[in-house]
Order: sequence, then C-alpha cells, then structure tokens
Amino acid sequence: MKKNLITCAIYTALLTSLVSTSAFAKEQEKEEIERISVTGSKIKRADFEGIAPLTVITSIEIEASGLTSIADVLEASIANAGASFNGDEASGYTTGASSVNLRGMGANRTLVLINGRRQAAFPTAAGGADNFVDVSDIPTSAVARVEILTGGASAIYGSDAIGGVVNIIMKDRYDGSKLSIKFENPQHGGRDVSKFTYTQGIETDKSNTIVILEYQKGEELLQSQRKEYFAEGLNRIYDTPGVQTDSYHGYSWADDWEWGGAFPSSWGAYIRDYKKVHHDETYPVTQEQCSNILGDLAVWYDTGSTAKCRYNKYSGRGLASSYDRVNLIVNTEYQLNDDWQLYGMINASFKDSEKYKDKKGNSASFYQAKTGGEYVYAEDRLDDVSYNKFKVYRRYDELSDLDHSRLYTSTNEKYSFAAGVNGVIGEYELDVSWSSGYSRYNRDSQSQLSKDGLQSIITFDPNDTDTSKWYPLDRMTDAQVDAVSGVNTKRSSSRIHQLSSVLTGDLMELSSGIVSFAVTAEWARESYNDVIDETTQSGGFLGMGGTGGSGSRDRYAGAAELLVPLLSDMKWVNNLELSLAGRYDYYNDDTEVGGAFSPQVGIMYHPTEAVLIRGSWCKSFRAPDMHRIYAGTTIGFGETEYTLPDGTIIEDSYRSISSGSKTLEEEKGEYSSLGLVANITDNLDMTLDWWSIELNGAVRSISTSDIYDGPGNYNEKYNYSGQFSSCEQLPGPGFILAVDDDGFNNLDCVKKAPFNSAVEKSEGIDLEFVYRYATTNFGKFKFKVGASYLKEKLVQEKSGEEIEDYTKTYYYPTWKSNSSVTWSKGHFSTTLSYYYTGTATGEDLFKYTTTEGEEVEEYRFDKLGTYARFNWSAYYNMKEYGKIKIGVKNLTDEMPPYYDVRNDDYNSSPFYRTGRGYSVTGRTFYMGYDYSF
Repeated sequence: MKKNLITCAIYTALLTSLVSTSAFAKEQEKEEIERISVTGSKIKRADFEGIAPLTVITSIEIEASGLTSIADVLEASIANAGASFNGDEASGYTTGASSVNLRGMGANRTLVLINGRRQAAFPTAAGGADNFVDVSDIPTSAVARVEILTGGASAIYGSDAIGGVVNIIMKDRYDGSKLSIKFENPQHGGRDVSKFTYTQGIETDKSNTIVILEYQKGEELLQSQRKEYFAEGLNRIYDTPGVQTDSYHGYSWADDWEWGGAFPSSWGAYIRDYKKVHHDETYPVTQEQCSNILGDLAVWYDTGSTAKCRYNKYSGRGLASSYDRVNLIVNTEYQLNDDWQLYGMINASFKDSEKYKDKKGNSASFYQAKTGGEYVYAEDRLDDVSYNKFKVYRRYDELSDLDHSRLYTSTNEKYSFAAGVNGVIGEYELDVSWSSGYSRYNRDSQSQLSKDGLQSIITFDPNDTDTSKWYPLDRMTDAQVDAVSGVNTKRSSSRIHQLSSVLTGDLMELSSGIVSFAVTAEWARESYNDVIDETTQSGGFLGMGGTGGSGSRDRYAGAAELLVPLLSDMKWVNNLELSLAGRYDYYNDDTEVGGAFSPQVGIMYHPTEAVLIRGSWCKSFRAPDMHRIYAGTTIGFGETEYTLPDGTIIEDSYRSISSGSKTLEEEKGEYSSLGLVANITDNLDMTLDWWSIELNGAVRSISTSDIYDGPGNYNEKYNYSGQFSSCEQLPGPGFILAVDDDGFNNLDCVKKAPFNSAVEKSEGIDLEFVYRYATTNFGKFKFKVGASYLKEKLVQEKSGEEIEDYTKTYYYPTWKSNSSVTWSKGHFSTTLSYYYTGTATGEDLFKYTTTEGEEVEEYRFDKLGTYARFNWSAYYNMKEYGKIKIGVKNLTDEMPPYYDVRNDDYNSSPFYRTGRGYSVTGRTFYMGYDYSF
C-alpha cells in the first residue's frame, strides 16, 4: 500500500509539473472539429477510436433492430458472453432486473454508467452473491447511444471495470413534441408488449430541456403457451433408441395428454410409511384421493409402485414475467455565459412484476416418537430414540388461489439525480458534478410452507380423531391452510452518492503535436440494506432460503491521463501516440482491502491516415461485492450419511450457516489488447482486435462438500472443532465436529462463506466490417458484419485444482455475431438484422442403453446447436403525418437448441440453456407510430 501511495504521489507531482509548463498551449487556437468524451478516456477527442475496442450503438440502430429494451440490445451484443440474465424471465430472485456480462467475466465485473456516472447497485445480489446494476429500467426512447468498452478499464473508472464498461448516453435535447406508440404480438400467443412514449423539448435563449415519459406493459409468457416446442423436446425421448432406461418411458399418458413424453412430477400426493405403522402398504394413495387434492392437474400412474399420484407441473410454469413500467427522464442544460454552463438530469422508474410459478411442492421426512406420538423433522431431536419414520410427498394446490400458478410479485423503483457545472478555466475545461442514486426492491413470494406450522398439524394416521390434525392425503381446510402457509418477503434498498471533478485540456505543444491531459478526483459512498423476513432467515420455510445483509463503504480516488504524440508526418508514420493513465482507489470499509493503484499504457500508431494499429495493457482492481462482505447469517439444515466400521450406515443432520466474509481480499485483473482499424476504401471500414483478460483471486461461493465431505475427507484448515462452540462464531468457512449420544464424532454444523479462488481468464478476437454505398437512383445501402470468437474461457475454482475451459465443459458459445443490412431512399428505410450464437459444448453425465442392452452412465461431451435469428424492420416518414414503423422479430421462428436427450441433467424441461440469450418467444410482429408536433 505504501509503495502504491509513493507511486501515486510521484505520478501526481510529475503531472503538476507538466501543467505548470502549459503556457505554451495558451496561445493555441481552438480546433474547429468538435471534440467529445468517449468511453475509455477522460480526454476529449474528435473520433470514437481509442486504444481499446469500443462498440457504439446509436439510437437509429436500436430502433432498426426492433429489440424491445436496452437489456435486449446489450444481450445481443457480441461482447456479452457467458451467463447473464433478463429479469423478465421467470427465474431467479431478482425478478424484473437484468444484467450484462461483458467477456463472460460476470455481471458484477461489468461497470454500467449513465452519462459517465455510476448507478446504485440493484439492492438484492444476484444468486444471493453478486452485486450488479440493473439495465432493465432504461427506456430505449431516451437513449442517444450505447458505448461498450470491452476489457479492463480500472485506470480510468476504478473498480468493477474488469470485463468492460457500458456507458449509456441519454438524449439531451429535442425540438418540439413527439408522441410514440408501439405494440408487439408474438405469433404463438402470450408476451404482448405495449409501449407509449411522450417526448417534449423545451428551448430558451440560454437553456434546453428534454422530458421523456414512457409507459411499457408486458404480458406474461407461460410454458403452456409454447406446448409445441416443449412437447417436441419431450417426445425426443421416444425417438432416440437407448434412452428409455426406466419404467416411466412409454407409459400411456404420452398419448393422452398435451405434454407428450413428459414425466409428471413425482411430488403429487403420497406417503411413505416405512414400517407400515398406519397403512397396509408402504406407499398408500388412491386415485380418488389424488383427484381430490390436485384436481385437473392430477395424473394417475396406476402401474407405479411408489409415485402413482403425479402432478402436471408444466401448465402453470412461467417463462417470462408480466410487468408494468413507468419511466421519467428530465435532462437539462443552462448556459450561464460563454464559458460556463449548468446541467442536470433526473431519472425515475417504477416497475411492477409478477412471476408465475407452478404449485408449491416438497418432500419431507418426519420421525414420530413411539412414546408420546410427537412428530419432528430430525430423529436426534427426540428424547426417545425409538421412533417411526414417515415421508410425505405433496403438491399444495390449496395454498394458491390461481387455477394453475402461484405468484411471486415484486416492485422495482429507481431514482437518480445528477447536477454539475462545466466550464473553461484559462485553456482548460473543468467539470464538477454531484450525483445521487437510490434503488428499492420489494418482493413477496406467496404460498410458502411453514416448517413449524406443518409440524404442528400433521398426522400420518388416517383414523386420527383430532380435528386440528391434517392427514396429507386429505385436502386442507381453510384453517389448516392458514396454519401452514406464509409469504417470503424481501425489502431491500441501495444508495450511491458521488462527487466528481475532471480537469482536461491541452498541456503543451511538441513538434509532433499537442499533449493532452485529464485529471480526475472522486469521492463516493455506497450502501445497501437487504432485509428478509425472520421466518426465512431462520430456515422456517421448507425449500425457501435467502440471506439479507447491510453495509456501506466510502471510496476515494485520484486519476491522471496523458495522450502524448510521439511522432507525426514522417515516412511510414502519419501519427504515433502514447496513452498513459493511472488511478489510485482507496476503499474505507470493514475489510483489509484498502487501496490499489491501476496503471494503463496504450499505443496508437497510424502508418497512414486511413490505418490505425493499436495496443493496450492495464491492471484492473476490484473490491469484493458488498453483499459478499456484509451478508447476514442464514440458518438451514442438511443431512449426511456415515458408514460405521461394522458397515452400518447412519443418517445424521447438521446445521448449515451461511454469511458474508470480512476477510475477503481484492480481485486483481490484467488486460491486454492488440488491434487494427482500417478505412480500406472510402466506403469500407474494418476493425480487428485480439484481447485477453485474466483475473486472480476471484470471489466465489464455497459448497458444503468443499468444506466437509465426510469423515477424514476434508481440509484441516476448515476444522474448528474444539476452538468455537458454534459455527456463527467462525471467522470464515469451516465446520465443527461434536460427539453425539452414540459416541460418534459427527458433523455438528457447517459455515459457508465466500472466498478468494484462483484464476479466471478469457481470450478472444473481434471483427467488424462496415460498408456504405450510395446510388443516385436506388438509394443508400449500409452493410455491417460483426463477430466475436471466444478462444477460451479458463477457470480454476481453487488453487491447486485443474484449470477448466468453460468453452468445452460449461456451454460457453465460441462464436457470436451481430450483423445487419439497411436500405434507405427518401422517407423510407428498411433493415434486416441477423443475430447468431454458435454451438456450445459442455460435459455432463449421460445415461443410455447400448444396442446390446447394457445400461451406461458416463460423462460425455454434449453440444448445443446454433441459434440464429433474423429481425426485419421498416419505417416510412410522412413528415407532417408522422412516422409509421412495422417489423418482425425472429422471422424464421427459431427456437433454442435442445440438449441431447441422453444428458441426465438436462433431459427434462426446459431442455435449453437459460441465461445465454436464448428465447422461446418465437416470431413476433410489431408496429409503431410516431407523431411530432
């Protein structure tokens, strides 16, 4: 840390010395070419090309793509690789929120800015671990352009910029008023989307203001509305020899019902009476009882020896959540005088979402003391070790009011404010701004099952005369529903406040050109508060977990950047520039992270005016996610088995503790790139870039098996037996052994906490061609072809383990493309866009039967097919009558590629890899109308 401070001090002193010599630049005439700030540098320049790859998506391109949201635009980007999530999908605990994952380095390692400013993180961490910025609440109508900088940029922007930076530039002016409407309608039903936008521009002699108000409504998409796709996926089982390895395949329901060869859930309704204490058979249930409990969702499997009463789990499942969203954007500028101006922006959004789930189901074991008849979940809690054991398998149709679904409802709110002043001091430009952001997320997950409530009313004796007791093969009464049902609630919020100043300008003039500089100073405070209900926190709902948390931290940063022209106007050297940048970030929180210095070096070499060869290298730094640090304690329970010396196998239950860790260290990254930008002809441009990102000490979650995987099978560093009395006291991941009543040294508790793992690396190549051709009689043409090749995605989970290539084992597509062709003439324009995701390879357990009848279980590689979509759009501008827009998304009605049916992990719904940009919405028609007045 001291070395970093000394380095930063020397760098600052050098820059100060250079600034003091800037008298040479004071007489320089202002350039006629406008210079703008472009993502990746604080120094203003005349073009978008810098030392690292930068993709710019304009508002015109967004409109022509037909994509519904900024989340969709970012998901389709060739730089978005690996796992991301779209909050309108019916999955996860961050309903309504969407992420972007540049270079597959993680949504939490992609920095998202609006007008160059950080935003409040989504209050609930994705997967209970990773903080990220929600991009679903940004209206497309308010966006001027999206700039995507790929690769490490900590030297400019600080922490989080390991995978890259997404900078969303909002529109800042409009002349007049505009009303826009748009409707989307999928061919196969469901997921209708309606959008209404009002834009108002206000201009005076000294100011300009734009106000944008947008309302968008999206309907839910249920699995029952895509029966053909899922039935085809299910019926593949019957068309593939060698995969019918169990007695369920080929049963008559494949012909009787709408889901083809699907297996109804075995969690329908039945009991396992291990010792036939109250029943004549081990698995009692009648068809009448099954129909009474599950109604038209019941599926009777008469030839089964166990799960005869099954449940149709497909009809009520949601594929996309319904939502209502309102956005307000106000962007304003006021000219104080010729040199200074004030600016400000207000961004507010409100979104209600409903996620559709199938009925609550579970299987739970109960132990009944032979003395007293008490039922408990774990036998070691009984004073009398003599007990009867039962198990109940059940879908709780009684807990939901809807016919085929239960709901998770959520509300997302976001408010941000930015204000600043920009002006000229001598020959330099100074920008000082303050920004604040607030985000709130409330979620209610209905129809949860209380452990205590269920224990208090359950009986496995069908002849029990106690009217307060509930027999699992009866339908619950209203009073019993009230006793066992509950709502999992989450109330979370996050805040960010930031003060930033940037001084930039021309430093001095050399024979080869002008040295430009930028100096940045920042202060920021981030905080979050994530609260879940006490019942969930204590593990009181069956099958429902979650972790709350609360914390804050301050960040102080100073950065400097130089652009130095080394050579110019020489043979083979039109221009050679050196870019130097350095930033020091210091974090004040409860960890020992402290601060870090991030350097960056770049070269831009123009052998001719039309060709640029560029290269860059930088170090990246990232402080751990706040929820990884401050996550509260969640208590759960697990079960394991022990084999005694005499061969006896005994079951043992243990307490499972999960929490954050204040012992985490920073993640350290390194980024390199080498590229070529060429204006091949007046009409043809090309970019080619190689890039590599390496991350050390990535923070990950640890599993129970990593901590303790049985007697003698554990790392001693995690063994805190005899040192602490409970796992809540442990400083990090670990376990405690305790001697039970039988004298065995059994697992008492396990604590899981995040830890710094080993290595993560991504490497690839990007290529883009843009060709423009204008004719006199036939209009203008623009061809754009963009592609990205992911050479490797290497991950080493823990030090000493084998390095794994996710492009070969974890279904990371190696190729991704985003291309388009546009033709325009007069007031008419039409675009055909092409989005391509290449094959994806993974390794999973395969189960099948050979032609000789041998049943095989082995790990094999599975390959997902390609996924290609065409979007077509057209618009006609009728001047005073407005603009008409029509289009079709997914022209060929492409559906996601299926997994191999022999793949044991993925041989059931949904059959495709979620979180990779695949969609089952199908062909969608849309039309819109803009009227300006």
